[in-house]
Amino acid sequence: MTVAAILVSALLMVGKVAGYAKEMLLSNYFGKGARTDAFKMAYNGVIYTIYTKVEKLMRPTYLPEFVKRRREAGEAEGWRVTGVVTTLQFLVLAVLVAVCVIWAKPILLLLGKRLAEDPEALRMGVVMLRIMAPALLLFSLSVMPELTLHAYKRFTLPAVAEASFRTGLLLVMVALLALVWNPQDPTAIYTVAIGVLVGGCLRFVVQVPGLRGKLRLFRPSLDITGTPSVRTILALMPPVVVGLLFSAARYWADIIFSGRVGLGVYTCLDYARKIPDMTLQVLPLAVSFVVYPFLSEWWTRGERDKMADALVSTTRALAFVFVPVSVGLMALSKPVIDLVYKQGLFGEEGAIWSSIALFCYAPGLFFFSLDASINHWYFAAKDTRTPNYVGAACAVLHIVFSYVGLYRLGGINRPEVGIAVVALALTVSKTIKIIILYGMVRKYIGRVDRSKVLIFAGKLLLCTALMAVLMWQLHALTGPRIAEFGPFVGHGKIQAMANLGLGFAAGGALFLVVALVLRIEELRLVLDHLTTRIRQRLRRGKGAD
Repeated sequence: MTVAAILVSALLMVGKVAGYAKEMLLSNYFGKGARTDAFKMAYNGVIYTIYTKVEKLMRPTYLPEFVKRRREAGEAEGWRVTGVVTTLQFLVLAVLVAVCVIWAKPILLLLGKRLAEDPEALRMGVVMLRIMAPALLLFSLSVMPELTLHAYKRFTLPAVAEASFRTGLLLVMVALLALVWNPQDPTAIYTVAIGVLVGGCLRFVVQVPGLRGKLRLFRPSLDITGTPSVRTILALMPPVVVGLLFSAARYWADIIFSGRVGLGVYTCLDYARKIPDMTLQVLPLAVSFVVYPFLSEWWTRGERDKMADALVSTTRALAFVFVPVSVGLMALSKPVIDLVYKQGLFGEEGAIWSSIALFCYAPGLFFFSLDASINHWYFAAKDTRTPNYVGAACAVLHIVFSYVGLYRLGGINRPEVGIAVVALALTVSKTIKIIILYGMVRKYIGRVDRSKVLIFAGKLLLCTALMAVLMWQLHALTGPRIAEFGPFVGHGKIQAMANLGLGFAAGGALFLVVALVLRIEELRLVLDHLTTRIRQRLRRGKGAD
């Protein structure tokens, strides 16, 4: 599990780096204006939302049933389930593509009412949504080979496919900007939409060779009544659908609320959210992919203690990484935004708005990291109701929080306050959701040694507190002095890099030293592994001599 998680994390990181390069190009050439809002609303609010909802619908329903059917009745029966589910998915996606093409303008106006204030940006948004809509077929269908490969405990190729999607998108965008479009042309933003179309197709195509030995068993079919496992899958779906609808409502509410605050606000929120997502969509996502098949097996065999150990180990590992990262992002939110996005048409105002959003997202980073995996403990036990109904309730809380903050406390008329309200709504609602799910999962797992958990939490909080104090003080003392040496260190990017480098290096070093002194197990395991590998290589070197 650990080796697979590390390998998948590395591949996902490649994709995230490409994704950030795309965001940097967007901020440089297109800034935070109406046309960027139009693209992000079309892509994030429609294309990517549909893809993620398909994945979240199929993972808890299709994967465990495919594994069960294949083991009980053989490969052919397992693939019969795949044929029916894939055919149903294709038909639904074809309808959604038609809806996006025909009603592109009403969809965009629903998500961003203020786009009507800029008719040219709205027109370009409609064109971009129509360009990207066909990608839904292969992009969302790529979930099926991905989950099937996961069922065979093959995680590398799906991670390669995800990296191919993001790198393909970036390369298409760069090639078109260099060879076809003048970046100063307003329609140059179409290059990103074309990149999404190509990248979405790549995500599907890359995974097909991994199943070439099994594809002979695949047969498209609509025989729902004659396939009991499909009926089981459909029976598990209603709670998931409820959760997905409320999750989508929360997401669309963010788009609508931020659009009401002002043009460019949603873009700044999205830029800020991409910073924590870079880490959240690597290690936590890899862990959630890898642990799920094992949890399903342990539940089937009644090995609850293993499920408890896995939950504690996963939570501790993610806490050790994301609690200090969360504090570091809060302490240095402005330099982080300056370094990544402040360039070209993305000026100081956009950097300030995005840094406010990042500061408000950062406290929830640890809880965001757990959201990717905790559901799988429930899904392994065939419980799709609890996590989805809790998630739906917290989505309502999110929307109410945003509404009260914007319309009752005056955030709607002040962009800085409005951005903070929308970002904090996610942090508060997700934190409450994870706390509730951790409290309720105890009925499915074995005994947890609470004393060890509390001791670890105390040590981690001490390390993080000392790190935070040092980073705040360093930023306050050195930030102005670095700015004084503008002629020597340059302006903007280099100053932000100097601020960040000093803050994260000093804070991270102190955190690791204190963690080592306090004997935090996660750090000791890593160090023991590294020293063992070094000794082995030294022995090999001596043997070669």
